[in-house]
Amino acid sequence: AECPSGLNEVSNSNTGQRACGRSVDGRYSSVTFPVNTTYSQVCGYARGYQYYTMDGISGSPTRTINDSYVDGLSITQGNPRKHLWTLIVDLSELGHSRCPRDNDPFDFTRVPTFVNNDFYCETGFNGLAWENRIAWDDPLWDGQQCVSSTAQSCSRYGWFH
Repeated sequence: AECPSGLNEVSNSNTGQRACGRSVDGRYSSVTFPVNTTYSQVCGYARGYQYYTMDGISGSPTRTINDSYVDGLSITQGNPRKHLWTLIVDLSELGHSRCPRDNDPFDFTRVPTFVNNDFYCETGFNGLAWENRIAWDDPLWDGQQCVSSTAQSCSRYGWFH
């Protein structure tokens, strides 16, 4: 399958892995999947691969759904958009975490109110620092090698709904 319009394909020639990533010339990319039927639930599964340094969730609770608030995926529906789920990319597992942590209420002050607790946060780098490469060896949002300080987030990996 090809990447949706607006995303660029990246690949690892050593492992044969492929992924679709944001456009090189922008800070973010947007993809719309038209649905021509009524529905009562939305569910899905996303796999991501971290490239270099990510900011996790940033900003303040006053950010809106149309602001840039996350390095990761913001899953929305409708027009105007309604938030369904946010998949956050953290900086590194053992370094400075940019994920909201269960044991630190201050961390949740960066989470926009529309996100609520509908998020999952993980990193692809398992050391103290990030690297200037794609972390093909540790896919995001799969619950593997998830940081214990974000246990609430770690327990909600996999399918969003």
